[in-house]
Amino acid sequence: MEKRLYNATKNGDKNELLYLLQEDAQLLNRFINGRYPETPLHVAIMLGHSKFVDELLTRMPELASELNSRRQSPLHLAAAKGHQQIVTRLMQVNPDMCLVCDLDGRNPLHIAAMKGYLDVLLELFYVKPWATRSLMAQGDTILHGCVRCNQLEALKFLVTEGISDQEFVNCLNCEGNTILHMAIVANQTQVCTMDLN
Repeated sequence: MEKRLYNATKNGDKNELLYLLQEDAQLLNRFINGRYPETPLHVAIMLGHSKFVDELLTRMPELASELNSRRQSPLHLAAAKGHQQIVTRLMQVNPDMCLVCDLDGRNPLHIAAMKGYLDVLLELFYVKPWATRSLMAQGDTILHGCVRCNQLEALKFLVTEGISDQEFVNCLNCEGNTILHMAIVANQTQVCTMDLN
C-alpha cells in the first residue's frame, strides 16, 4: 500500500490518493513519528505538486511537523525549492516550523535567503522574524549565509528592513569573520559598498 501511495505522490495523482485513503483510512498515520525517512508530503513538495500537498495537509495536517532523515521539515523543502504557494499553505498549518533547524543548523528562513528566494524569505520573515537570529552549524548568521551564497538581494533586505541590530550585522562567525570580511575575501564589491548601518 505504501508503495502505491509513493507512486501516486510522485505523479501528483490526487484521485489515486483519495482512492487509497478509501481503501485504508489509516494509511497516512503510518508516516507519523519518523517510521519512514520521508513522508509523502516531503516527496510531493520536492516535486512541486501543490494540489497534492494541499490534499495531504487537509487530510493530515500533522504531516507538516514531520522531519525527514536530515531533520528537514516540509517547510525546509518548500523554502529550498522556492515554492511560495506551498510555503503559504504550510505556514497556515504550522508557522512554528520556521524555528526548526535541520542537521546543518539551518531553518527555512536561512534556506530561502541562501537560495535567493526573496518572496519566500519575505513571507517567512513577516510571520517569524526572530527566526533570522538563529545561528547555523558553523556559527554563521543568516547574513553570513547570504554572503557565502552571493545572495545580495536577500542580504540587502535583511540589513535594510529586516535586522536593524548593528551588533548582529557585525557578528563574527566561528572562523572570526564578519560578513564584510567574507565579502572582501570573495571579492564581492557590492557587499563592500553596501550601507550596513
